[in-house]
Amino acid sequence: MTSHRILNIATPLMALLIMAMAWSCTADTTYHKYVAVGEEGWSAHDTLVFDIDTLRTNGNFTTYVCLRAKPDFPYRYLSMIVEQTCMPSGNKERKTVRCEVVNSDGVMTGVGITYHTYEIPVFTGTHRSGEHIKVAIKHNMTREYMPGLMDVGVKLKVATK
Repeated sequence: MTSHRILNIATPLMALLIMAMAWSCTADTTYHKYVAVGEEGWSAHDTLVFDIDTLRTNGNFTTYVCLRAKPDFPYRYLSMIVEQTCMPSGNKERKTVRCEVVNSDGVMTGVGITYHTYEIPVFTGTHRSGEHIKVAIKHNMTREYMPGLMDVGVKLKVATK
């Protein structure tokens, strides 16, 4: 068998393998979206709202707040108020969430090099097919603008048992 023929067979197989690996990593994620907060920082007056469209299945899900922070983030912790509303039931949950961005040694605790990613589990509960979920997030810090953040997001993922 020539090397050209082996390459023609191996290329589609590798592509299928890569697609299967990518699917297996994200199959339990129902929603994942980020919003950029701007160069000047996240304003205390900006409530970021994420609309999770109609769920297709019943199940237990965990809602995560996701952050992307730059190395110049000026505080150890970021405090946020997170509110989740489920429709059509109208059920609301509200929590104050505190994320450790930098540890006591001055090292960022997130994953990454250029920027650091954080995923903070906030709510876990049962949701029904047909539900629409709205998640609203605002920072709860005394400073007007919160510098050092690039993006804030939400992830809805099948809850692990």
